[in-house]
Amino acid sequence: MSTRIAYAGPVWLALVSLFVAGCARDERDPRRAVVENYANIVLATYEDAIETARALDRAVDELIANPSEETLAAARERWKAARIPYGYSEAFRFYGGPIDDEDGPESRLNGWPLDENHIDAVRVDAYNAAPGENIIGNAAQFPEITPELIAAQNEAGGEKNIASGYHAIEFLLWGQDFNTPPGAPGQRPYTDFVAAGDAGATNARRGQYLKAATTLLIRDLESVAAEWREPELGQTNYRTSLVSGDVPTALKRMFTGAAALAEVEMAGERMNVPLLSSDQEEEQSCFSDTTSADLRANAAGIEHVYYGKYTRLDGSTVSGPSLADLVRAKDERVAEEMDARIARVREAVHTIGTPFDREIRSDNAEGRARVQAAIDTLRAEALSLTRAARSIQIFLSDLQGLGD
Repeated sequence: MSTRIAYAGPVWLALVSLFVAGCARDERDPRRAVVENYANIVLATYEDAIETARALDRAVDELIANPSEETLAAARERWKAARIPYGYSEAFRFYGGPIDDEDGPESRLNGWPLDENHIDAVRVDAYNAAPGENIIGNAAQFPEITPELIAAQNEAGGEKNIASGYHAIEFLLWGQDFNTPPGAPGQRPYTDFVAAGDAGATNARRGQYLKAATTLLIRDLESVAAEWREPELGQTNYRTSLVSGDVPTALKRMFTGAAALAEVEMAGERMNVPLLSSDQEEEQSCFSDTTSADLRANAAGIEHVYYGKYTRLDGSTVSGPSLADLVRAKDERVAEEMDARIARVREAVHTIGTPFDREIRSDNAEGRARVQAAIDTLRAEALSLTRAARSIQIFLSDLQGLGD
């Protein structure tokens, strides 16, 4: 479990008191408490992501052992639940941290768009690419489906050849989305996991793939969380370097993660690209039709970073000195602007309808207007985050090139 900071009283005075008290890591800069609280929130979020991924794994075991409409529906619900804390965690990206440095597992965890035929057979007449030799169907080339195989095959031969992560699992649970009936997600039948009859070998391998992908998902999440835990005495990890290192650098990373998620990822890759194309293949969670929920979780993650407060799945709260406190102490006008723009983003993303692929259709003017409004508010939020950083003498680099 994460270490929690109990915090009360006037924020700036509390920060100053930490400085005066001469605590070992705070004696140089009272803002270090903000960084430490951030590290606590990051860890708590990843721990919740792990907990929900393990619940998904248990549901996958039930589906494979006893395929039925009920066990498939239960696995789908666990997948949806697992997406929420991971969506929060995406505000901790874009600055070369444990999730997305050169050795980080982000591309294995959340790679998309996904070319389905790299994993499993697809319906040729309803697909925009010629199916190839998929992993599940090619037992001669891939006799044993393991987490290691899936990791090696992720992006093998092309960046859309996603083999692992949330969206590979999503595809296996829902199947292709043919919008039949209109507005419905993928309709994969539970019989695709019944390992009997002529298709038994393929169906068994599909279950093996699903289990291996879920196992790899948990491993990758745990590898990231390990970098945010308090290490054993005498050991170091990313958390220790961030919390004990240069404070302005740490604050810059916090602002960068939030601003890049708002501007580059959410407003750009995840909303503007599919809006311009009107193509459901460009939406993030296109098989389950839960993209709108992804966007709401992402927006909430930005709030967690800025306000320094996160409510865990068990109802407990991790909170403490925050970026918002620092900004308000320096520039009340910028602080008020931030509050207003965060509130507008929250409202705008909750206004976007579900499924997202119906909102972006070329014949849905009202839906497209809702998506565009959310894009506009996110870009304004990113600008305000840049101003907020500048108000405390933190200057952000160009956000271009920080997306997937």
